[in-house]
Amino acid sequence: MSAALLALELVVGLTALQRLAELVLSRRNLARLSDASRAADSRANYGALVALQSLWLVGCALEPALRGATAPAPLLAAGLALFAAGAALRLWCIRTLGTWWNARARVDPGLSVVAEGPYRFVRHPNYLGVLLELVGLPLAGGSWWTLVLLAPPHALVLGRRIRGEDALLFGLPGYAERMAGKGALLPRLARR
Repeated sequence: MSAALLALELVVGLTALQRLAELVLSRRNLARLSDASRAADSRANYGALVALQSLWLVGCALEPALRGATAPAPLLAAGLALFAAGAALRLWCIRTLGTWWNARARVDPGLSVVAEGPYRFVRHPNYLGVLLELVGLPLAGGSWWTLVLLAPPHALVLGRRIRGEDALLFGLPGYAERMAGKGALLPRLARR
């Protein structure tokens, strides 16, 4: 096994451990929410997201292992850069939201509007981070089947979740005033 392949497999393994740690943190944060909190998406949509993330991790590990190689060096570097940017953005979101962050996307009516950190620029930077990871890791490993087969359903599931989260968040006092001018995933260019 090449050093690049071994390093990639280590990144995939550490990512799986990170996701598990996030679920533990999420469970703790969910316990702090009021009974009035509501999930942004259905249990089925959340279950689909969990299943897709699991399949994505398996595919990112399995495809390069079966082939015995990662993507060529330029794609490996570009993929790892995208993945690292996505992971850093997601961690920034988790840190910024603090105890309000949870993997279930539950919104508590007592939530104060968070417009700091990455939320200064876009409404849903966490999902932008997920998308960067989703593309970056398969690109690094040359996991083309994983990318082609799992990116479209991920986009559908995340799209449903974003719409549901927006519906809940725009119901919070002050949210529309502070966030309506921002793009969901990408910053909007200033209008003249």
